[in-house]
Amino acid sequence: MTVLVFGGSGFIGSKVVECLTKNNMETLSYDVIASNFTGQKAKLIKADILELSSIERLLFEYEVDTIIHLVGLPAINYCEKNPHFSFLLNALSVQNTLEAMRKTDIKKIVFASSAAVYGYHSKVPVKETDPTNPTTIYGYHKLIAEHIIRSYHDSYGLNYVTLRLFNVYGGNPRIGKDVISIFIKRAARGLPIIVKGPNKYRDFVHVNDVVNAFVKVALGDISNVTMNIGTGKMITLQEIADMIKKCFPRVEVKYEVPPDDGTGIIADITLAKEALNFSPVDPQKGIYNHIASHANSYSL
Repeated sequence: MTVLVFGGSGFIGSKVVECLTKNNMETLSYDVIASNFTGQKAKLIKADILELSSIERLLFEYEVDTIIHLVGLPAINYCEKNPHFSFLLNALSVQNTLEAMRKTDIKKIVFASSAAVYGYHSKVPVKETDPTNPTTIYGYHKLIAEHIIRSYHDSYGLNYVTLRLFNVYGGNPRIGKDVISIFIKRAARGLPIIVKGPNKYRDFVHVNDVVNAFVKVALGDISNVTMNIGTGKMITLQEIADMIKKCFPRVEVKYEVPPDDGTGIIADITLAKEALNFSPVDPQKGIYNHIASHANSYSL
């Protein structure tokens, strides 16, 4: 079995590639940059997913069974300022992938979508069957990609699994753009952390749990389903700031209270538990251990 990972050098993608190779899977890593981890056995392919012809050549050359699509632009503020670039990476890259799959008769794609497709809901965990109501360009483009995938399933029989990722943490904070990475970097530099909405809450899920979900889906026979990948537990930005303060006692914490303070989203992960035996690490423990692991060793 051969698995092709689009975005194989990224934050999640590099770990997915590593996990696949450890499971002795034939793995192709496709990205515009080289992978950032060593010792891998995957074949690296440097190319641009926005060039349809390059994807087609690749799929004609290799016998690929499953594609994991992890290409995207997750920086929400950047997407708002650059909507066309957001569309290219978050939607057109999916269209290109599906069209190349159609022409080469590859039948399965695993797609990294986002909780942003829901918008903000009440504190009740959202289910996959709940209405989608994105409030950002990023969320809209991810939802467009989901619809494109379903259209190729309906029209051409392509199989898919869409994983709606909630707030992923646990990677290298030097390159991470998530709020926890930003807090760690600022605290390590002796800069104040700025909490923009202490009562805002999120569902934080560790990157290793996310990777395991992708690998299980890619290697299993589940198909044509959309699943939430989170923890089902609420963590506020105030709680994150308190953890940072414990690990970096000298850090100064500054607060801003925006109009949307107190908003957020939590995942109902019943489906992932049933389908994948998904059992994510508790975010209270996972986040604290992640911050603590960098408190003494972090250097810039």
